[in-house]
Amino acid sequence: MNQLSAQDMLVFKNGEELEVKVSEILQTSVKYKKFENLTGPVYSVEKSTLFMVKFENGTKEVFNQEPTLYGSATFYFYRPKKFASSRPKIIVGTTDPDEVVVKLKNGSWYKMDYEHIGERDFAVGVYAINPELFTVNVVEDSTYYLRCTVFPRGLKIMAELEMVEKEVAESEMQSLKEQIKSYVN
Repeated sequence: MNQLSAQDMLVFKNGEELEVKVSEILQTSVKYKKFENLTGPVYSVEKSTLFMVKFENGTKEVFNQEPTLYGSATFYFYRPKKFASSRPKIIVGTTDPDEVVVKLKNGSWYKMDYEHIGERDFAVGVYAINPELFTVNVVEDSTYYLRCTVFPRGLKIMAELEMVEKEVAESEMQSLKEQIKSYVN
């Protein structure tokens, strides 16, 4: 006796196909279970590797083939002050996608073009990541200035992010340039 059963199909950009049961489509990934083991673990695949999902009911969701069709935003992360007797780097990352954006030394700054448009949660830390997230609604073709600072909290050294106005950031970054020049001369 032939049993027909319906399943979803992941179609990868390289042409490979995988029979699955899609459980969730997130902003950057797709979660699924393997069709031959629906009681098994949940897997995740980055949308950037997928061409589309064919659902059991015949509908399809085709994923954008060229992320460069979207614009980007410019971010300046900077650390304006030196924290006495502290040399740890401030680590800034995002939760979705889960990535480290920059590691800032004392008195430094970093400029980047950021292609993940929309609401983004940034995490920051020194030796450990702070539990509080810093949320930015990233708008295409916008520029953001994020001051990264460290401060003592009990026996720990904590880090935080703060959105600042362009004029303030440029002034503080210029001050950093002058400090660097005075150390060199």
